[in-house]
Amino acid sequence: MHKGQIIMLGAANGMIATGLSAIGAHALPATMTAFDKATFALATDFHLFHALALLLTGMLASVRPNTRPFSIAAWLYQVGIIAFSGSLYLRTALGPGSLGFFHWVTPIGGLALIAGWGALILAGYTISQERS
Repeated sequence: MHKGQIIMLGAANGMIATGLSAIGAHALPATMTAFDKATFALATDFHLFHALALLLTGMLASVRPNTRPFSIAAWLYQVGIIAFSGSLYLRTALGPGSLGFFHWVTPIGGLALIAGWGALILAGYTISQERS
């Protein structure tokens, strides 16, 4: 993924997460349980945090000649956002048990987000090993 695309992806995710956060704060049904509202808030928090991580990743990639580790981190963040936050959005919209067999998507998304941070650690290590 190109560094400009990573920045655009981060910005798009930030915009979507902010919009969904506003919906969560002002437009969720009054009949929704406190647990579901908290789950929706968790999804928007993780979505927004990782949108910012995507922006940071794109900015770091823009000053490095080798962008591969940053590209890997960006892909992992995007997959994680879709799987983790996306599955939580669906669960709150459709109700408990609505993911059925796909209940495993949420933890896989969380692992992808963690792996994205790991990819940035690897990128930092690679940079630290470069000789000027």
